[in-house]
This record gives sequence, C-alpha cells and structure tokens, in this order.
Amino acid sequence: MATGERRRWVPGGRPLGIAAVVLAVLAGGGWLAKPLWQPWWYAATICGGSLSGGELAELLPRERLQAAKDTFGSGQDLLRCGVNENDGRHFVLHIESQLDTGEPLGPLGMEFTVPRDPHYVYSSSVPGFYGKFGPVIVQECPKLGRDSEGRARRLVTKLYTHGVESNASPESLRTAVRIANGANAETGCGAGSLPLPDRVEPSRALSLAQAKSTMCGWLSRADLPASPSGKKWQVLAPTHEDASITSCSLVDSGTGESAVNLTGWYGDWSDKPFERLLAGNVRIPEKGSPNDALLGRTLGRAKARCAGESANFLATSYAPTRDASALPMSEVRQLLNAFTTDQAERRGCTGLELPSPTVYPDAD
Repeated sequence: MATGERRRWVPGGRPLGIAAVVLAVLAGGGWLAKPLWQPWWYAATICGGSLSGGELAELLPRERLQAAKDTFGSGQDLLRCGVNENDGRHFVLHIESQLDTGEPLGPLGMEFTVPRDPHYVYSSSVPGFYGKFGPVIVQECPKLGRDSEGRARRLVTKLYTHGVESNASPESLRTAVRIANGANAETGCGAGSLPLPDRVEPSRALSLAQAKSTMCGWLSRADLPASPSGKKWQVLAPTHEDASITSCSLVDSGTGESAVNLTGWYGDWSDKPFERLLAGNVRIPEKGSPNDALLGRTLGRAKARCAGESANFLATSYAPTRDASALPMSEVRQLLNAFTTDQAERRGCTGLELPSPTVYPDAD
C-alpha cells in the first residue's frame, strides 16, 4: 500500500440490512407523523399546485385526512379540489372555481338566493367578500367574451371550511386568492392577478373628505340629511368601482352604525334574487311586479342596463330594532337615486328606473 493512501470502508451485508430497517422505520414513523407534514404534501399535489403549505397548516385539523376529487388541470368548466376527513365522506376544506354566465342555479345565484349586505373582508383591490360559508371572489373575464345569450362570463371562486373557522382568517382569504389566480390562468379568464392579502381588512370608516378619492366620493358632494344622532357622517367604501358587486354605506359617527347601505349588483344573475327579495318583503301593488323599481319600509330598489346586462341597485336602512328604517324612506330614496345615477355614469349604463316616492308596506 502506498504511503499516505487512505483505506475506504465498504459496508458489509449486515450493516446494509440494519440501514434498510432503520430507513423503513423512519419512513413508517414519517407516515405516522403525517399530520405534521401533510399540509405541505397537499399544497404540492392538489388544486393545481396553487396552495401554500403554511396556510393549509393553519386551516387543516391535525388528523389523518384524504385528498378530495380534484378537477384542476382537467379542462372542465367546474374546477374543484379539497381535503376530506379520513372517512372520505365529509370535507374539512372544499374549494371550487366556476365560470358563471348568470344561468339559474349558478354559483352567484346560489350564494345570493336574495341580495344581502355582503361582509367585506378584503381590500378594494380584491373583488371578494366573506360569503355564507367562507371567502368568495368574483372576477370579470374580459378574454372569454359572452355566451350565446349575450351574458358576460365571471369567474366565481369559493372556499368552504367545515368546523375550522366561522370567521375570516388571513389564511382562508389568501388561499381563496391563490385559487382564484390559478383558476384565472387555467380558464383563460383574462382577469388581472390579485394581490395576496396580509390580513382581514377591517371596516374602516372614512370622513366625507377622505371618501372623495373612492367610488363613494359622490357622498361628499351630496345634500345629506342629518344623521340619527346628529353627529357627523362617515363613509364605508369597501369595493372598487369595477367590481361585480359595489358598495357605499353612510355611517352615523355618533352610534357607529350604518344608517344606509347602498349596493350595486351587475349581471343578469342578479334579477331572480331581487325578485325574491321584493316578493318576500314588500307588498307589491296590484298592477305592479317584484321586478319593478320601488320602495319598501326598510329597502329600495332601482334598475338599469349596463354593458347589455341587468343591473340592480339596493338601499337598505334599519333602525336598531330593525322594524323601521334608520332614516325616512324619502331620504333613503334620494340617496338610492344619487347612488344609481353615479354608478350609471361610471359604467355607461342606460335605461335607469328609479323608484317613485310611494312607500309600500311589508309583505303579509
């Protein structure tokens, strides 16, 4: 042997056998410890790889779970993925993205069986809200054109958690945005990429002067009634002017309560929910219809045609007891008309239908 040559150790059969057993035990131990690393495994293998393991670790329970049926990457119209309990029958996380053209039983129609004031948890840069069961994001799809009936296509992304959270969390909001961005690319929707939120956006009341730079800036120029408390008005402006559902609210700074909520709903999908809302809450006149623009005791509805589709505008006003309006309905009507007119100017809408001064009683 040459001087300085080092002897190499080559494992024999017995050490190799021991190493194989150790590796097997470690692998088995890793499987048994799966709840500690499975969120990262799911993030890498389901939903088109759009998810984050760290966020899933906060959303998923620490127990043995199963991947649900996954249609991301399949070319189908309905993209679904998620995670089930170990029995494979109950979900802990359900995610879906679907193109909505306003047909009956579509994702927006099912989310809003009747219009309601959405719970906004995103900044205005994300067109979403916290729905019945979790975050909902609605994106306009400029690259997909219209369907055979001339209706625009919208990409609706929903995230449901079962028994995990009852209120919005940064993790669920970010997960929904990740999915929306992935589905946008897969479907060719053509919507802009959405920024990931770093928090649940708080409802931030603005002064009338601060609201000037928002889509609710018209309130700073309007002839406003006195607030119920006599204190200054504030404004909530949680949405972008191009969103499929827009919102402005007048807040009484003396009580911190919204005296009037004004929302715009764009697309043919909104007609049926508004028809149900009025039919169930307002006594429609004999020669009238629940499709009319009219006033009830605590709500009002206006209409227009925007980009060839229906647009509906809603005003709701509730006193603390909710059996009367916080402001006289004559003043609510003026605000609804001003909101509708402003929205129509922004979007080039035509055929405005504004409610008459008549206030109809509640439905029997």
